[in-house]
Amino acid sequence: MSAYNVMSKWRTPGAGVSGIEVGMSLSRSRSAPLRGALARVAGAGFVVAALLLGGCGDAGSASFPLPRSAAAAVATAPVPEIRRAPTTAPPAATCEAIGQHLGGNAMQQQHRGASGVQARYDEDTNTIEVQRGQAVTLPALSRALGRPAALRELAPGEWLLAANLQIAEGAEVTIAAPEVRRLKLLSDAWGFVWIKALGGVLRIDGACVTSWDTTRNDVDRNYDDGRSFILARSGATMTVNAAELSYLGYDANESYGVAWRLKDTSGSISQTTLGYNFYGLYAYQVTGLVVRGNEVHHSVHYGIDPHTKSNKLVIENNSAHHNGKHGIILAEGCYDSIIRNNRSYSNAMHGIVLYHGAHHNLVEGNVVYDNGLEGININDSHKNTIRQNTVYSNAKAGIGVGQSAEDNTVASNTVFENHEDGIALYSEARATLLRANIVRDNVRYGIYVKSAENEIAGEHHISGNRIGVYLNVSPAPVVSLETNRIYDNREDDLRITAP
Repeated sequence: MSAYNVMSKWRTPGAGVSGIEVGMSLSRSRSAPLRGALARVAGAGFVVAALLLGGCGDAGSASFPLPRSAAAAVATAPVPEIRRAPTTAPPAATCEAIGQHLGGNAMQQQHRGASGVQARYDEDTNTIEVQRGQAVTLPALSRALGRPAALRELAPGEWLLAANLQIAEGAEVTIAAPEVRRLKLLSDAWGFVWIKALGGVLRIDGACVTSWDTTRNDVDRNYDDGRSFILARSGATMTVNAAELSYLGYDANESYGVAWRLKDTSGSISQTTLGYNFYGLYAYQVTGLVVRGNEVHHSVHYGIDPHTKSNKLVIENNSAHHNGKHGIILAEGCYDSIIRNNRSYSNAMHGIVLYHGAHHNLVEGNVVYDNGLEGININDSHKNTIRQNTVYSNAKAGIGVGQSAEDNTVASNTVFENHEDGIALYSEARATLLRANIVRDNVRYGIYVKSAENEIAGEHHISGNRIGVYLNVSPAPVVSLETNRIYDNREDDLRITAP
């Protein structure tokens, strides 16, 4: 059940207008349920001013009158959990206070809060260490630590972390709305802080986490001099749900933005927005990571990038768009994984890539369009199945298979209106099986084969291309005009040219 913070009840003097002010752990883009939810907690005739305090977007407000007919609904509808937020915010952190703190004498101090929570602060490295046996929320950690220059609440639900946060094996940290709606990680021209789960557990639920430059009062948009990041490694578990993780990471190992690394590290990320990170999200040698229902956009490089022997991954129902390289990529030994029902579009290079040893993977039911190179690219990878995808309006081929890729199956895809070929087999691609694809209205060739030992089986529908099927290889594969429908192409339905 959703939680809402009732900030205040108010009445306009002399105007006869009443209402409640509600702080919601929702960003603007996720505030669609606002009217219905508030109708269940407001009285008849109230005007409701909803202050959207959550999410990474600028805070804003929306107001609307509730009809008096809502009285009956209010009387019978279930009421969401209501939590009263503090009426006053603690004093804001200052750059001067943070600077004085970071310049203190090198020492370690252990702190125990009233709740028994233990936290250790290492001034030498400016690191808060949560140790084995501790399971804490961010507010509880702040109370135990008692160092507002390192971690403090700036306003109800808005926090600044000005020290590194390290979660040891056997420890747990939860960053969750409504207590933490937004967490700002100090990151500027003089340095940055990070969050690392090193064998421990990190949970982020409903919160917005960004880098933050206090001098500019803005996110850190410059990744060239380093930038805050979040990392789970060495057997850690990181789960992220209904969150927003933005403007994180830079070009260094383990620091790409939001990452899971090394054997026995696990977790999931779902219903989360990742924007303007160096990599949207990254995995290295990780088994079983679930990436579901996220939006990953405007990454400097890749959107979703499991790498180097990551395996048994589930990547489904995501949107990857406007990333600086590929939208989704499995690379260098990623295997036995599923890429299903994603939308990958408007990325600078390919939409979906299987690269250099990405074997035994399923790419199914995706919609891939408007990418700067190919829609789906299979490169030096074997025994993958590419089926039931819709691929259109990409700058090169819709689906490209090449560079020693072997034993891949491309079946039952709909491929149309790509700016070069529909499906292209080239650069030593071998033993590729094409079956039952709909390939239409591509600028150049419907199916283009430039490498030997591939098979074009039956049940294709190929039409409206310049050339339906172009076999530029010897010996050319057999193409049955009885089991395939190849028709109404502009120059030829079938052309065979031996090199």
